[in-house]
Amino acid sequence: MLIRQTLLYLPAQFLSPVAQFLSMMVWTWWLAPEAMAAFALVTATQELAYMFARSWFSFYTLRFLPLPEDHEGRRRYLGTETTLMLLLALPEIGAAAFGIGFFNGSSDPLTLFGIVALYYVSRGLNNHYAERARAQNAILAYTIFQTCGPLGGLFGGMVVVHYWGASAEHLLLAYGLLQVLGTLVALPMIGFSLHPRRPDMAILKAAFANGGPMLVINCMGWVAENNIRYIVDAIAGAAAFGLLSVGWGIGRRCASVAAMLVAAAAFPLAARMLNAGDRTGAYRQLTINAALLTAVLFPAMVGLALVGDRLVDLAVAEVYREVTKSVLVLAAVGGTVRFYHLHVTDQVLLLERKYFLIGVIDAVEIVATVALSILGFYEAGLPGVVAGSLAGSVLTLAYSSYLAVSGPGFRFPVLDTAKIAFATAVMAFAVRALPVSPTALGLGISIGIGGLTYALTLAIVYFPILKPMMVARFSRHANGLS
Repeated sequence: MLIRQTLLYLPAQFLSPVAQFLSMMVWTWWLAPEAMAAFALVTATQELAYMFARSWFSFYTLRFLPLPEDHEGRRRYLGTETTLMLLLALPEIGAAAFGIGFFNGSSDPLTLFGIVALYYVSRGLNNHYAERARAQNAILAYTIFQTCGPLGGLFGGMVVVHYWGASAEHLLLAYGLLQVLGTLVALPMIGFSLHPRRPDMAILKAAFANGGPMLVINCMGWVAENNIRYIVDAIAGAAAFGLLSVGWGIGRRCASVAAMLVAAAAFPLAARMLNAGDRTGAYRQLTINAALLTAVLFPAMVGLALVGDRLVDLAVAEVYREVTKSVLVLAAVGGTVRFYHLHVTDQVLLLERKYFLIGVIDAVEIVATVALSILGFYEAGLPGVVAGSLAGSVLTLAYSSYLAVSGPGFRFPVLDTAKIAFATAVMAFAVRALPVSPTALGLGISIGIGGLTYALTLAIVYFPILKPMMVARFSRHANGLS
């Protein structure tokens, strides 16, 4: 079930972070470091605005959306949702007033405020409705909500900067307009109410009870992930952060692309099983997810370490290259460590509603990453900042793992991890042994050879499990033909 759901969610989970990954390289050819810093800080701050405004209700929706057969419950939910979506746009609009402070003041403040507000509100709506689409298992709608901003904004942004000129403001306008278009297309697919109604108090109480703790947890998690952006901007200035943001963004998105390939489907399945009383099945789903997550994170990070310099030389503008090369792998490994505890050990505690412990984990990560990042900056400059963040995430993973194992009794897939590590090592040997030119074709050949070697090695080590599955599938196919 998990693998099938993962495959259904794959387009959304792959295209969205890939578009964000590509955009970090594409915009280097148009934006100066100061403009890149403004764009990165606005997009990061939008995530915080969404968390404060809507995330508590989105979490309730994902976990407790009334079933389709509960017509009255669904009607009350949709009326309440419409009212809240209108009201909760207000804090996002208010946040836009702070967002314009990231710009150098060259644009008209009112126009800039409108662009940032459009981006914040439209992305916040996309985020919420994507969670409802996921709760309804509406794959196509979920895909549109997830990709209209990152993917549509990437292509729309290229058109806008080509005709109107390159600036952070123009990019944000393109992203905002494409996000509005995505909402108009996908919202009818999952249903909505045109009639705001007085919010249902039972729904609000349940949403606050379950989503309230998650609001605090999500905001703390945002600080843990994004504090490095504001630390560098405050200590070293916008230009320094603009230079850092490319390597940091590419590395984190590389980890995100790998992690989100398998992360979307696991928790809803496990939550449904636990809600139905199947605790064993719920934990089995999380263990399978841990193995799948390892299977995509290991080769992605090792592969990036092997070909990262060639990728930067080919895809990143020259002004950004030196800093990008120095932080790329550190950022990616730090992202890998962080996504593992978010999507494995933290989700064990989330499943058990151990919200306080998740908050403690986030607090540990914030303190560790902030302190070690600042120390790293004064010891080794921009690479030291990223190395300090990585060290903080490693400490956090160790603590989160201890809580997941010692309390609920989660068990890591140790044997699977060993098999995946072996397949990754074989992949690395094949890529290093292959003499290729430092061109785009050579980069593609290295990636192709590495991917093929990894897949074949993984198939060999898992052959005892794959063989009966293949035989059963072949038998069903043969019976269907006869």
